[in-house]
Amino acid sequence: MSILTDAEVCVGCRICELACSFHHNGVFSPDASSIKVSRDNQNGEIGLSIDSTCDLCVEESVPQCIKYCVYGALKEGR
Repeated sequence: MSILTDAEVCVGCRICELACSFHHNGVFSPDASSIKVSRDNQNGEIGLSIDSTCDLCVEESVPQCIKYCVYGALKEGR
């Protein structure tokens, strides 16, 4: 499985970062997250990136970033 990102749907709420950091470290800290949301303030474009520390939340039925993304910007890939 993989995580598919759709930056065009993302609104930059960063809930995925918080869910991820809580999964990994038990704290709500974007700095401790495997997923990063960036925004270009000049043109409003949003970027999503997932680094190598992502474990796809192996002990969960679905990765937490996907579970808590209310806008559908993150989906399961095969």
